[in-house]
Amino acid sequence: MSKKEKAPKAKKVKEPKKPERTESGGLDYSVYYMKKPEYLFYLALAAAALFALAFIFYRSVPISAVFALLAFKYPPMRTKEIIKKRRQKLTLQFKDMLYSLSSALNAGNSVERAMAIALDDMEHQYVDPDTLIIQELELIVSKLNLGANIEDLFLDLAKRSGIDDIRTFAHIFEISKRTGGNLMQIMRQSSNIITEKIETKQEMDTVLAEKKMEQKVMAVAPLALMVLLTQSTGDFMEPLFNTFGGRVVCTIALALVIVGFLWGNKLTDIEI
Repeated sequence: MSKKEKAPKAKKVKEPKKPERTESGGLDYSVYYMKKPEYLFYLALAAAALFALAFIFYRSVPISAVFALLAFKYPPMRTKEIIKKRRQKLTLQFKDMLYSLSSALNAGNSVERAMAIALDDMEHQYVDPDTLIIQELELIVSKLNLGANIEDLFLDLAKRSGIDDIRTFAHIFEISKRTGGNLMQIMRQSSNIITEKIETKQEMDTVLAEKKMEQKVMAVAPLALMVLLTQSTGDFMEPLFNTFGGRVVCTIALALVIVGFLWGNKLTDIEI
């Protein structure tokens, strides 16, 4: 091959999306893909909010339109929020399932039979058949009927969910099942630990609720003040929108509002 001849470039192969369900048939809680209508809804909502925010500070349609392009960043952020909330729901539902499972074991049922009883209890407690814990229990019961090991199914759920409480329970259950430990005591202790963590988080959320409201008010107050001054002072605010120095001041003010809002959200988002 001569120096002038170049090797053909390898075509970049687009990697396929990670499936929402694993090979075991269970839901992967680290993955969520928005459907097109949902994606367009959040994109339009973010674009409208960003356009309005920029227009308040710049009074310029072109600048506001450019600022609205940042809306494409919002659907991925919303996806992370959905994944987080889905895991929170599963944690609460898993706690309820442990109560039911513990009661069934105390009544003298085998673990396999107790899982079927827990499924029936969850179907009565949660009306929606698409409830996460119902789907998980249906998968577990169906695989138990095919001869699968209960400890492997719990470990699979722990891996897919990415929830520390479920992962800890699955490992303790596996060790206890293989060494002949007291399953009823494990269920009771696991339920108590998970319940205490959830109740602690709820108490903290109650304490922080007032602060979160104050944070939202503080974030909206500069916007409301800007609109009020613009509408009530006539041409007094025009230099802010028509001069280079005014645009710089507005940009700094807008940046401070955004940073303050994001920082406030970060401070009030406490994980246990």
